[in-house]
Amino acid sequence: MGTARSSWKVRAVVAVLVLLVAGLLHAYRNTNVLTADRLCGGLVSAANADAVLPGSGRVSAEGDGVADDLPDTECEVEKSSVVVGGGKGTLSVRVAEERGDFPVLDGRWPDPARASFFTGPVTGGVYEHDGWVLLPEKCWTDQPVIVEAHSSEPVSDTTAFGALLTDAAGAIAAERACGTLPKEPRTPRPPRSQAARPASEGRLCGLDGFSVHGQVPADSEVLEAGQVAPADLWSCTVFLGSDSNRLASANGFMTYMLARDPLLLAAVEKDPGTHEGTGPGGKEADVVEPQRIMLPCAQGAAYLALEPGLQYTETRQRHPGTPSLDAFFESSVRSAIRTFDCGAATR
Repeated sequence: MGTARSSWKVRAVVAVLVLLVAGLLHAYRNTNVLTADRLCGGLVSAANADAVLPGSGRVSAEGDGVADDLPDTECEVEKSSVVVGGGKGTLSVRVAEERGDFPVLDGRWPDPARASFFTGPVTGGVYEHDGWVLLPEKCWTDQPVIVEAHSSEPVSDTTAFGALLTDAAGAIAAERACGTLPKEPRTPRPPRSQAARPASEGRLCGLDGFSVHGQVPADSEVLEAGQVAPADLWSCTVFLGSDSNRLASANGFMTYMLARDPLLLAAVEKDPGTHEGTGPGGKEADVVEPQRIMLPCAQGAAYLALEPGLQYTETRQRHPGTPSLDAFFESSVRSAIRTFDCGAATR
């Protein structure tokens, strides 16, 4: 009888231990109960990474924190789970030096008209898989410095994505004593729609008096995609609803960008090619390149840029009378001057 009771107690203890080990193993492999609050030497918040990567699972990372040379800073985050249907995905967070107007000119970034931008205490943008935040100006050296992130999985929560980037940028700024940032940015402003939509005549891209009719083939349907304008950081891509090939149609006809955000303006000014000159109509401007200028305006400077798409190249080949880039840029600048009361001075 005593032996039977002892055997029962042993089995009970073993069963409890098995459940305990199984519970700990589940917590370790499928949740973040046993995960440190911050990853990669304090660079990335585990909670923010968990919010960005979809599903439930354990977040782990590789990385040594803020590097002596900032562009060497990298953090690779992974979410995994042994539960069927559990969370998965990877997130690469790193630091890079960029040209000031990289969102519109750097081909490794998606169309800026698809971004959700935020400005104010923090300047940045997030896309479906990618995002960036500018570090404070005191953190820069020869070029502006950004924190960027790239997700293997689509990110549906732009606010969480912006918070992850802002928090990482704040950790770097605190480590280097080169500025302070809030824990979260302002709510990102998304594009007006997920797909290009018919443009309003005389108010293309949300700017009063702006139109490309008379500059594009007469039978072209004009479409647009972008954020609500005017704004401190805004981009718009114009598409022509024509029989363009698929690649040209996806790339668009023309991308416009306008920025009044002080930090992004400071980043543009760092471009070594920036010099005093004149914009369209002889207006006083800081010129970066022929279709990239900064105009003095009533409420501060405004940066205006134009980048042609593959549809423009295709249209020029099919319709030799299509105007030059300068003509398209001048029409957008005239509209911006009216909207923001810019460029009163001439040289």
